Amino acid sequence: MTTLMAIGGAINHTQPRILAEFVRRAGGPKACLLILPQASALEDTGDFYRDAFAKLGVDRPADILACTERLEVDQPANLDAVKRATGIFIAGGNQVRLTALFAGTQLEAELLAAYRRGAVLAGTSAGAAVLSKLMLAFGRSGPTPRQSLAQFTSGFGFTDKVIFDQHFRQRDRLGRLIYAVSMYPGLLGVGVDENTVAVLEDDRLISVFGAGAVTVVDGHEISATDAAEVAGHAPIAVAGLKVHVLTEGCRYDIQQRQVLIPKKMSLFD
Repeated sequence: MTTLMAIGGAINHTQPRILAEFVRRAGGPKACLLILPQASALEDTGDFYRDAFAKLGVDRPADILACTERLEVDQPANLDAVKRATGIFIAGGNQVRLTALFAGTQLEAELLAAYRRGAVLAGTSAGAAVLSKLMLAFGRSGPTPRQSLAQFTSGFGFTDKVIFDQHFRQRDRLGRLIYAVSMYPGLLGVGVDENTVAVLEDDRLISVFGAGAVTVVDGHEISATDAAEVAGHAPIAVAGLKVHVLTEGCRYDIQQRQVLIPKKMSLFD
């Protein structure tokens, strides 16, 4: 099984349910974890997450990939750390820092190989954005899709079916995700709220865990859009778009384009 965990940022570290779920999926106390802190501008990010995972009962201290220059990336010790990892956690910050450092390296290839062999890949905020093949690099907020509202580049490419956005409702990013899907209708837009995770299993099934919601923007049935014709930053029109809002316990089947919302017990049942 392959597993991606796209976390919307602002993890609750007082009640770290999401980090605990990552540890559980990566092997529990016997997990061999690797932290990629490079997106962050803070020097102690790697240590912070290593301490957090230790508090969750992981027996072996997590490895921290400490390289900051491209010439350092493909050192044997770094490649070996990826090869032995059962869970890889990508911290938040600026996703372009990640692609500028790792794109085209042997380490990037080893990350993909680790994912395919079953290591759990999790990323928060910028670390979530970089999980997909097409990545949202920069963009502006707002509920209305507008021309040039976002800029795109290549991510790590663990999935080519989804494009992720993060801090979704908190930073009012519906417009830019609709814009992204209008420009690339074959992709499923997945906007993840803070302290929430969208778990993608076998590149097919999305499940939701956490305090917020995951917004799914499906352009599979788009019938018309003027996204290619609108100039400047004017609003764009799009018809046939589907939007789903999923909360904890909900699932979305990408192949079947079906949503499963579990029945909740009413106080009056």
